[in-house]
Amino acid sequence: MKLELVDADADMKPVTEPWLLRMSGWTWERYLDEAPEMRFCEYKEGELIMHSPVGWEHQDLVRFLSFLLTGFCSRHRLGRVGTGPAMIRVGPETGREPDIFVIPPEQAHKAHGKRLEVVPSLIVEVVSPGSRVLDLGEKAEEYADLGVGEYWVADRERKTLHVHRLHSGAYRRRAVRTGRLESHALRGFWVRVDWLWRDPLPSEPDCLEEIEG
Repeated sequence: MKLELVDADADMKPVTEPWLLRMSGWTWERYLDEAPEMRFCEYKEGELIMHSPVGWEHQDLVRFLSFLLTGFCSRHRLGRVGTGPAMIRVGPETGREPDIFVIPPEQAHKAHGKRLEVVPSLIVEVVSPGSRVLDLGEKAEEYADLGVGEYWVADRERKTLHVHRLHSGAYRRRAVRTGRLESHALRGFWVRVDWLWRDPLPSEPDCLEEIEG
């Protein structure tokens, strides 16, 4: 499937500002068969959901956090780290493609194929201009219903890390802007929140060495 979004009121020129496109009339089977594998493309109950391309800052932060999580989880055998556009089924007819997720060791045998039927111990979404409401709204509800113990939403533009932790089936959320944040889902893993807002981002190996102590 090839998709190009254009502005009909501007001589059909490609849309350049951030966008979030929701197309109805799809089925779960069509989504699995036709959704492009090389870009973020989600599905919820009859709607195909596509995001505008992300910027370098978004990609850089995903890479930074992926490096820290992969190195730490591998060393301490805390699971496998995945990144989008790998798809996780979060409901009967809902598929999401988190920026970063950690599959716990006891579910590692399920990490195969095009559709992952897993419950991550941690999910991280990095906010892009078109995704803030979705990341903090719909996705938070879906991840809580799935049973994801911890969910981080990193908003680089507003220099805020929204930390969601599961209590009695629902998330409690707090906004963190500075200081040291320790993960409840991954014992021993932590980040200095101000690392995430630096430009350029700090050295990944140096940060991982500090985390390891």
